[in-house]
Amino acid sequence: MASGFDDDTPLSKHWHETFDEIFQAFSPDEWKLEPTDRNMPTEWRRFKDGAKVMFICDCGNSWTSMRGIVIFWFNKIGESERKEEVKTNAETEKNNEGKDGEHCEGEASSKNTIHQYSLRFKVYGQQCQRCDDEKFQNPEWYKEEVTKVLKNVHQKIGEVFYHFPSKKPDDKKRHGRPRRPHDSKRCQACSEGHCSK
Repeated sequence: MASGFDDDTPLSKHWHETFDEIFQAFSPDEWKLEPTDRNMPTEWRRFKDGAKVMFICDCGNSWTSMRGIVIFWFNKIGESERKEEVKTNAETEKNNEGKDGEHCEGEASSKNTIHQYSLRFKVYGQQCQRCDDEKFQNPEWYKEEVTKVLKNVHQKIGEVFYHFPSKKPDDKKRHGRPRRPHDSKRCQACSEGHCSK
């Protein structure tokens, strides 16, 4: 499961559907959401966010964490030209052509640049405390947390590329009462230096 994200799950579908709904505001620019299992180069802009998440180990143990971490990287990857057609009234065109024998041009074309961007993201796992497996378990994200972080990164991207006014990210999380302190030794984000302290 690359980057702790399975593209075949209903939750993955929610990530992409929510992304499409939020990012259509940037149309006609094209944005693509892609999971990654590595850090992106330094020229990519970076945005980190947090959420309450749940983990389910293969041994049957499950737990929640208020330290779920996602890191987004975004960058422009290309551009293309869009050809637009502006058509006159077809009936008027036909009438004009019939009257004087000359064809009235029915199309005018103009080219607009479409900017293409990639939004990569990585979600971070935790190790199970019960079975002592060294494997990092992939997080299960609550739908409202997915929506929140995608709205936050949309706002940040808007500030960078689309002249949005600066706005503080929504840092509210789903209510939770962890039964034990955060175990930094079993946290993938902590091991890579990304976890919030």
